[in-house]
Amino acid sequence: MRTTTPHHLYILVTLLAVAFLGIRSADGQALTMDGQSGVFFQPWANVVPASPKKFNGPTLSYHAVTAGPVAGDYYNVSLEEGFGNWLEFGFTRGNHTDGGDPTFSPLFNYAGMNIFNVKAKVIAENIHHMKWVPAVAIGGVLRTNVPYVSQTFVHKNATNGDIYGVATKLLVIEKKLPLLLSGGVRGTNAEVYGYGGNATNWQARTFGAIAFPLPMKHVLIAPTFEVDQEPHHLAYVTYANIPTTLIYAVRISRYPDMKWSVDIGTGHVVSSAAPGVNLKANNALALALDYRF
Repeated sequence: MRTTTPHHLYILVTLLAVAFLGIRSADGQALTMDGQSGVFFQPWANVVPASPKKFNGPTLSYHAVTAGPVAGDYYNVSLEEGFGNWLEFGFTRGNHTDGGDPTFSPLFNYAGMNIFNVKAKVIAENIHHMKWVPAVAIGGVLRTNVPYVSQTFVHKNATNGDIYGVATKLLVIEKKLPLLLSGGVRGTNAEVYGYGGNATNWQARTFGAIAFPLPMKHVLIAPTFEVDQEPHHLAYVTYANIPTTLIYAVRISRYPDMKWSVDIGTGHVVSSAAPGVNLKANNALALALDYRF
């Protein structure tokens, strides 16, 4: 069943990320499937921590996503480096195992892709003691040798990417309930962050997330909800319409130094992309392991 989300939800999540008061900032310690600090798909304004004017020890990440019997499984290994607590950059190798559907799996049954990312935090959270100010970052992702869908129709790999701005804010409600809000806009020509191949053209898409970090004695548990608006139509299969991606996850991190984290999640990615086109990825399962050296 196709999942739809009202347009006002995107606007609400994005505005919440810049509208509330907070009392402290949150270090980014877990990486997206693109290799940036963030959730499963979308980046946050945080970067991997580093001392002023110095490089940090790298963050290593592994993602495993079972995307169903049609799209197959995705396995990513990322290495992310930070500088000065304002810049991060890295490389991800995406790997893939084949699906078994004879009709639609050939669109996805290819080895994988290369992913490069860079992000700069341009405004620090609570800058100049203004507690209402979120962290703000700009960044980009370049994906090369993208085989999905394009190889089937034009017999060559594609290139796609994102350019984005994002704001992230940690706040505490009545000194009891921590709440992490994030939202932004990306220009992209990628479907499902490249894992569905290319879109027909570049489009502006919104994204947002909300997390509830709950610190305990030695761990931090953070239930997280992520919303990612997707481009309207898939390249080479223009009648296919990819719906909004919804991710539900729980992040478990070592506390308070955040040296490691484990993400466990599921999501509504895409089921019926068009009449007669069922990609059966509406209940994808994902696991992510991160370690900061």
